[in-house]
Amino acid sequence: MDAIKLDVPFTVPLLGEAFVEVGNPMITAALDFSWHVTVKESHSEMPSVPIKSPFLNKAVSRFLSSQGLGGCYSVSGPHVGGSDQDYVNAAALLYLTECDAIESDLQPLLKKAGSGDFITAARALTALSGGIVASRQGEGFLSIDSGTSGPICLRILPEPYHSEVLDKFSKEFPGLSDPMWHLLAHLVLVGIDAIQGGDIAALGRALSLEASFLHATGQITLADLQRISEIPSYGSKVVVSPTLVADLAIPLDRKLPDDLQVMRFTYDGVTEIEG
Repeated sequence: MDAIKLDVPFTVPLLGEAFVEVGNPMITAALDFSWHVTVKESHSEMPSVPIKSPFLNKAVSRFLSSQGLGGCYSVSGPHVGGSDQDYVNAAALLYLTECDAIESDLQPLLKKAGSGDFITAARALTALSGGIVASRQGEGFLSIDSGTSGPICLRILPEPYHSEVLDKFSKEFPGLSDPMWHLLAHLVLVGIDAIQGGDIAALGRALSLEASFLHATGQITLADLQRISEIPSYGSKVVVSPTLVADLAIPLDRKLPDDLQVMRFTYDGVTEIEG
C-alpha cells in the first residue's frame, strides 16, 4: 500500500459524554476543522496499529484483520502526541477498510469498552462519517439526519477529568442518582430532536441544562458555570471527557471572547487528499 494522505475532521461530544459510564446516550459532532494525516503500511511481519489505548488498539486491530488488513501501520501528522491522537488514528485506519457497515460491525468489539475508550471510538466513527452521531454503550452508533450547520464555539481547556465523580455521587445520593441519570438520558434525546429539527436555540438550552447537572454532580465547579454563562450564547456547557475538556457554546450574533474558536458542523467525513 502506498502512503495515503487523509483529511480527518475534528469531532467533539455535544451532550452526554460525562454520563456514558452510567449507561446514558451521547451525541458527537464533526466540525469544520481538520487534521491532515498520512497513513503508511510497513512490511513488518508483526501486525500493529498506532493507538495508545490497549483496548482500542486490540479492537481496531481485530477489525482491520477481519477486513483483510492485518499489516503494520503508521499515522503521521500534526495531531501526533496530542490528546486527540487515538481518535484521529482510529478514524484514518478504519477509512482504509472501505467497509460500509463499520458502525454495526465494530460495535461487538466495543461491548466491554470503558467510557474513555467508547468516547474515543464514537469520535472516530463521527470523523469517519461526518455529521452527527448518537451512541450508547451496549447499543451501538447511529448517524443522525440533520441539516444543522452551527455555528459552534469552543475553548479547549487543560483541566483533567476525574471519572470517579459519578461513582461517588451515586454512593452519596442513592435515591437521587438513578432518576437524575434517567432525566439526563432524556435531555440527550431532546438534543437529538433539536438537531434533527435544526433548532439551534433548543440545542443551546439542552447544553445549558446539562451544564447545571454537571455542576450538581460535582463534575464542574461554580467558577466553570459562571465562566460559560458569560459567553453570549443560546446555551453553553463544559465538555467533560477523559480526552477532551472544553467550553462549548451555541453563539449569538454578538462579540465573543477572543479565546473562543468559532466552527460549524460539517457533513464531510474522512476524505482522501490528492497529491
